[in-house]
Amino acid sequence: MLLWVTVLIGYFTLKWFLERLKIKNYGEKYVLVTGCDIGFGNLLAKRLDGLGFHVIAACLKQDTADKLKKASSERLKTLLLDVTSEDDIKSALTKVKSILPPSKGLWTVVNNAGIGGAIGPIECLNRKNYIDTMVVNLFGVIDVTKMFLPLIRKEKGRVVNIASMLGRIALVPAPYCVSKYGVEAFSDSLRREVYHQGIKVSILEPGYFNTEIINTQKLHERFQDTFKQGDSKFQEYYGQEYIDQTKTLINKLPETSSNNLFQVIDAYEHAITARYPKHRYIVGNDAKYFFRLLWTIPEWMSDFVICLSSPRPQGSR
Repeated sequence: MLLWVTVLIGYFTLKWFLERLKIKNYGEKYVLVTGCDIGFGNLLAKRLDGLGFHVIAACLKQDTADKLKKASSERLKTLLLDVTSEDDIKSALTKVKSILPPSKGLWTVVNNAGIGGAIGPIECLNRKNYIDTMVVNLFGVIDVTKMFLPLIRKEKGRVVNIASMLGRIALVPAPYCVSKYGVEAFSDSLRREVYHQGIKVSILEPGYFNTEIINTQKLHERFQDTFKQGDSKFQEYYGQEYIDQTKTLINKLPETSSNNLFQVIDAYEHAITARYPKHRYIVGNDAKYFFRLLWTIPEWMSDFVICLSSPRPQGSR
């Protein structure tokens, strides 16, 4: 018994020590971050700039790129990038190469860009709803990573992808969950494929945070648009009460989501600066406790817990 206690203490002491070891020479390293217009990407670009990294911040819009540039040091460079466009990604690669010094590569690519996508019952979602979400959240991650991998290999650097707790425990909406499960699978495949190349791959799995993705007004609009796609029989089966219950749940999201966005930024920073980054970063109290419980208990039990508060169609009563 004493031996096992000693081994456990030794293990956790070593783990604590190794997790705090940092890389050196931030000022010599270049980091590309996608989705820097607002939210996590914007905050991360500013954090890394403050630490001395050469940040290349990819934004979707020129005005947000200009604002970020004004709020940062001269080291930070911006470029416009729509991750759904292969031509845009190729242009971004050319721009990044022009920024990098000769024979220099990228230390890290952070695939942060993402959207919430369509919301509604699976019965009224169409293929386009899934494609529109996955082309940003999943295919954008795949295409950007593929294009920049040779530059990352030069530095024996890192890929950091943002997934979600909904990529571990699927709730709603289905298109978002499917896209994030895809990010998880792609990241795991990539990590094992580049294992012998000296490249490290990390995944962030945040819970619910108060970002633009849970903007209640936009969530209501997207739910209504999706719900209207169902035919009259579908509308009758689900009924008005289902709509009202869904709206109530949407309105509660800001109250149950964390305002401390810097928890995610801290995880990003560790994945980029730690000598031994984690494979996965579970971020947020809901992720660490509630979601962890859900994937630990038997599935029949987690289904019961999740569905306790789920809206119920009128026709199923």
